[in-house]
Amino acid sequence: MNLVELVQVTSSEEEADDRCPFCGHQKIGRIRRSFFKCYGCRKEWSIRKDSILEGLKISFTKFILAVKLFILEVPVNKAYKELELAYNTTHKIYNRIRQCIFKFVSEDDEFLSGEVEGVVNNFVSVNHDKILN
Repeated sequence: MNLVELVQVTSSEEEADDRCPFCGHQKIGRIRRSFFKCYGCRKEWSIRKDSILEGLKISFTKFILAVKLFILEVPVNKAYKELELAYNTTHKIYNRIRQCIFKFVSEDDEFLSGEVEGVVNNFVSVNHDKILN
Protein backbone atom coordinates (compact mmCIF):
# COMPACT_ATOMS: atom_id res chain seq x y z
CA MET A 1 0.00 0.00 0.00
CA ASN A 2 1.48 3.32 -1.01
CA LEU A 3 0.97 6.66 0.73
CA VAL A 4 -1.78 7.82 -1.64
CA GLU A 5 -3.89 4.72 -0.91
CA LEU A 6 -3.16 5.10 2.79
CA VAL A 7 -4.37 8.70 2.80
CA GLN A 8 -7.57 7.65 1.03
CA VAL A 9 -8.25 5.02 3.68
CA THR A 10 -7.55 7.43 6.53
CA SER A 11 -9.77 10.13 5.08
CA SER A 12 -12.83 8.08 6.02
CA GLU A 13 -12.67 9.25 9.64
CA GLU A 14 -16.32 10.25 9.63
CA GLU A 15 -17.56 6.70 9.10
CA ALA A 16 -18.71 4.65 12.04
CA ASP A 17 -20.07 1.21 12.79
CA ASP A 18 -23.81 0.77 12.72
CA ARG A 19 -23.95 -0.50 16.33
CA CYS A 20 -23.41 1.03 19.76
CA PRO A 21 -20.09 -0.15 21.27
CA PHE A 22 -21.70 -0.20 24.75
CA CYS A 23 -25.03 -2.00 24.29
CA GLY A 24 -25.02 -3.14 20.65
CA HIS A 25 -28.20 -1.20 19.82
CA GLN A 26 -28.54 -0.41 16.11
CA LYS A 27 -30.22 2.97 16.37
CA ILE A 28 -27.43 5.52 16.63
CA GLY A 29 -27.15 9.11 15.49
CA ARG A 30 -24.46 11.66 14.85
CA ILE A 31 -24.48 14.54 17.34
CA ARG A 32 -21.41 16.49 16.17
CA ARG A 33 -18.38 15.94 13.93
CA SER A 34 -17.14 12.47 14.86
CA PHE A 35 -19.30 11.96 17.96
CA PHE A 36 -22.21 9.58 18.02
CA LYS A 37 -25.07 8.83 20.42
CA CYS A 38 -26.95 5.63 21.05
CA TYR A 39 -30.71 5.99 21.36
CA GLY A 40 -30.86 2.73 23.32
CA CYS A 41 -28.51 3.44 26.23
CA ARG A 42 -28.11 7.21 25.57
CA LYS A 43 -24.30 7.07 25.75
CA GLU A 44 -22.06 9.21 23.57
CA TRP A 45 -18.76 8.17 22.05
CA SER A 46 -16.17 9.21 19.53
CA ILE A 47 -15.09 7.17 16.55
CA ARG A 48 -11.61 7.20 18.15
CA LYS A 49 -12.78 5.49 21.35
CA ASP A 50 -10.34 2.83 22.57
CA SER A 51 -7.80 3.60 19.86
CA ILE A 52 -4.32 5.08 19.87
CA LEU A 53 -5.86 8.38 18.73
CA GLU A 54 -8.19 8.73 21.71
CA GLY A 55 -7.63 12.16 23.23
CA LEU A 56 -5.53 13.49 20.35
CA LYS A 57 -7.00 16.25 18.24
CA ILE A 58 -5.18 15.55 15.00
CA SER A 59 -6.36 14.05 11.73
CA PHE A 60 -5.77 10.43 10.80
CA THR A 61 -3.65 11.61 7.90
CA LYS A 62 -1.25 13.54 10.15
CA PHE A 63 -1.07 10.57 12.49
CA ILE A 64 -0.15 8.23 9.64
CA LEU A 65 2.50 10.69 8.49
CA ALA A 66 3.83 10.82 12.07
CA VAL A 67 4.07 7.01 12.08
CA LYS A 68 5.97 7.16 8.79
CA LEU A 69 8.41 9.70 10.25
CA PHE A 70 8.78 7.50 13.32
CA ILE A 71 9.62 4.51 11.10
CA LEU A 72 12.17 6.61 9.23
CA GLU A 73 13.71 7.48 12.64
CA VAL A 74 13.16 11.21 12.22
CA PRO A 75 13.67 12.80 15.66
CA VAL A 76 10.79 14.61 17.33
CA ASN A 77 12.49 18.00 17.06
CA LYS A 78 12.44 17.68 13.26
CA ALA A 79 9.17 15.76 12.91
CA TYR A 80 7.05 18.43 14.59
CA LYS A 81 8.17 20.95 11.96
CA GLU A 82 7.41 18.54 9.11
CA LEU A 83 3.95 17.76 10.53
CA GLU A 84 3.23 21.40 11.44
CA LEU A 85 2.20 20.33 14.94
CA ALA A 86 3.30 21.45 18.38
CA TYR A 87 6.41 19.75 19.75
CA ASN A 88 4.45 18.36 22.72
CA THR A 89 1.80 16.82 20.45
CA THR A 90 4.42 15.15 18.27
CA HIS A 91 6.26 13.92 21.36
CA LYS A 92 3.00 12.47 22.70
CA ILE A 93 2.36 10.67 19.38
CA TYR A 94 5.88 9.21 19.36
CA ASN A 95 5.42 7.99 22.94
CA ARG A 96 2.09 6.34 22.10
CA ILE A 97 3.70 4.56 19.17
CA ARG A 98 6.51 3.35 21.44
CA GLN A 99 3.96 2.13 24.01
CA CYS A 100 2.10 0.17 21.33
CA ILE A 101 5.32 -1.39 20.11
CA PHE A 102 6.33 -2.29 23.65
CA LYS A 103 2.89 -3.75 24.37
CA PHE A 104 3.08 -5.86 21.21
CA VAL A 105 6.62 -7.03 21.89
CA SER A 106 6.01 -7.76 25.58
CA GLU A 107 3.08 -10.06 24.71
CA ASP A 108 5.51 -12.33 22.89
CA ASP A 109 8.43 -12.94 25.22
CA GLU A 110 10.51 -14.59 22.49
CA PHE A 111 11.50 -11.15 21.20
CA LEU A 112 13.00 -10.19 24.54
CA SER A 113 14.49 -13.50 25.63
CA GLY A 114 18.19 -14.22 25.93
CA GLU A 115 21.16 -12.65 27.62
CA VAL A 116 22.89 -9.39 26.82
CA GLU A 117 26.64 -9.68 26.73
CA GLY A 118 28.95 -6.92 27.86
CA VAL A 119 26.49 -5.12 30.12
CA VAL A 120 27.45 -4.63 33.75
CA ASN A 121 25.26 -2.57 36.07
CA ASN A 122 23.39 -1.01 33.12
CA PHE A 123 26.65 0.16 31.52
CA VAL A 124 28.31 -1.40 28.51
CA SER A 125 31.74 -2.68 29.39
CA VAL A 126 34.42 -1.50 27.02
CA ASN A 127 37.89 -2.93 26.70
CA HIS A 128 39.96 0.29 26.61
CA ASP A 129 43.16 -1.58 25.70
CA LYS A 130 41.70 -2.58 22.32
CA ILE A 131 40.43 0.95 21.63
CA LEU A 132 43.72 2.68 22.41
CA ASN A 133 45.85 0.26 20.36
